[in-house]
Amino acid sequence: MQPSFPPPPPPAPRLPSRRVGVYGWGVVAPGARNVAALEALLASGRTALSVGGPETRQELGAGLFASGDPDFSVADYEGWIAERHGDAYVARMRSKMGENVLFAVGAAIQALKCEPNLEAVVREADGACQVFIGSGVSDLPESYRAASSLERATRAWNSFWAQPARCGARRRYEQERALPAGLPPPTDPSTLPIDSEARHDALGAWNAYWASHSTDLRAFLVRFSEIERLDADDEDHEKAHLNAIRKRVRAHRALVEEIGCPAPPWTAVSSNLIWNIQNAPAAQITMLLGTHGAAWAPVGACSTFGVALKCGRDAILRGEAKVAIVGTTDPRPDGALTGAFHAARVMPGIGEVNVPFTSLRGTHVSGGSCVWIVGDPEWCESRGLRPVGGYVDAVALSSDAEHIITPSKSGPRRALAQAYEEAGITPDDVAVIDLHATGTPGDLNELALVDDFIGPATWITARKGQLGHGMANSGGWELTALALGLARGAALPTGVSPDKLHPRVRRASAVVGLEASPLRGNVGVKVMLGIGGLTACVVLRST
Repeated sequence: MQPSFPPPPPPAPRLPSRRVGVYGWGVVAPGARNVAALEALLASGRTALSVGGPETRQELGAGLFASGDPDFSVADYEGWIAERHGDAYVARMRSKMGENVLFAVGAAIQALKCEPNLEAVVREADGACQVFIGSGVSDLPESYRAASSLERATRAWNSFWAQPARCGARRRYEQERALPAGLPPPTDPSTLPIDSEARHDALGAWNAYWASHSTDLRAFLVRFSEIERLDADDEDHEKAHLNAIRKRVRAHRALVEEIGCPAPPWTAVSSNLIWNIQNAPAAQITMLLGTHGAAWAPVGACSTFGVALKCGRDAILRGEAKVAIVGTTDPRPDGALTGAFHAARVMPGIGEVNVPFTSLRGTHVSGGSCVWIVGDPEWCESRGLRPVGGYVDAVALSSDAEHIITPSKSGPRRALAQAYEEAGITPDDVAVIDLHATGTPGDLNELALVDDFIGPATWITARKGQLGHGMANSGGWELTALALGLARGAALPTGVSPDKLHPRVRRASAVVGLEASPLRGNVGVKVMLGIGGLTACVVLRST
């Protein structure tokens, strides 16, 4: 039953000179490959989380952990990229870019398509277009691949050089029990049970020890280093440097083939690890568009979208930018991240979705991206642009300075109070407030925190039961949902069933549940609470 609300108060004075418009947006989210799909998903009240994805492997107990796998295909964007840069560029992106970059590129292309002339306006801004794309956990899969490749190659490498035929010190030890100078060898793996984990680890340490005493290996390294010193053959043209590199690569391969050794560990890691570091998504977007404004990766854990939005908005207000491309990107859920969340007691292994404000068992990891294009309203609208997501009137940040996960009241209050002051609003102006709410006991603290910042007609929403905890992305997805609701004049359903609300939830009648709820006003507030205590508060107006 809908509560009876009093008439809305007159709007508080606002500061037009402090606002920026939202002129484009794109999402890659669980169950939603674009904003239209996101709106349809949320309007249905369904969840996009699942316990049957590839991340729920046997080592995690298949079927225990619900999570959100993003709906994404790079093929959706290849035509757009090829039209501007050619098929070879698309092939390079496919071979070198991880999904963190591709998710962000896809969301950015969606944003650019929101208005026919938006791409041209962004390109016109050029050096006055800044790009801020952050990540909560970076491209973990690429890091895992690199670490795994290095470990496998190192084991094979040490095993080769540790053999008595290639290590004089090992031969003397085998024949005479003579020890090399310095530290004695580690535990002999042959003394440990066969097929045991301890024996496996001991073998790695054993081979590493003897390889470090191999004179044959030292001779190999000398020859390798000499090859690294090779220069081009008295060539004096622009390709001389590349020719010298190819010459060294051929000589290295010939040396490895001559000795018959495995590939050296330092050659086993793909250079893709470098091309997918934190700033790579922002950098790729500038290259796709040919813009020259600053581009980097802000990082603020679960508040990263708010941090990126503040970076872009501040650059516009300072006059350094006319437009800013802001957003976040994070990888698909994986076993290590799922396990870490569960070990931190913030992810339930119950084989079903835990929604905010209910049993408080924990949240669910999700991956994807969210990108907004924001701009100076006067400059953008003089070029024919119209906002798709309203106007950002304030973004404020503060640190909790108390606990790495559980929010205090004093720290986040600073961000909310500052945002309200900057936007010129009072609690009675707020039609809807979207909370971070992770389905943990922190939900109750957060409800108490915002109690002084909402009026009697304010609706409360929380969406991690629909989309999961997108690490950096949640704030962007949820802020987009907030804007969609403001535009409709009704907060979209959250999937929170009223009969399952925790008994300690205050203002339970104001929590948006299984149906859309009519809004009394055009102001929305989004709260983001990041691991480490970083709070972001965003004030959004539909007009």
